[in-house]
Amino acid sequence: MSFILEYENLIQEINEDIEAGIVTVNDCIKVVRKRKTGPDDYCPIKDYYYADNHPNVKVEQMQVGEVLKELTLRNMMR
Repeated sequence: MSFILEYENLIQEINEDIEAGIVTVNDCIKVVRKRKTGPDDYCPIKDYYYADNHPNVKVEQMQVGEVLKELTLRNMMR
């Protein structure tokens, strides 16, 4: 599955969580990234977690609004 299709799913999931009141755009989440892809050395977002119960992988702390911004911009660049 391409990361563009994955991004559409992630955008939808995060927006549903915002609408349900689970998170706000100002909350911080833990982002898991894939390895670098393409000529720009971009590391696509693979998954995200709200709590500390994420797998034993490297995570990046980001605000929900920033995650949505990145996902949306990268999704538009296809």
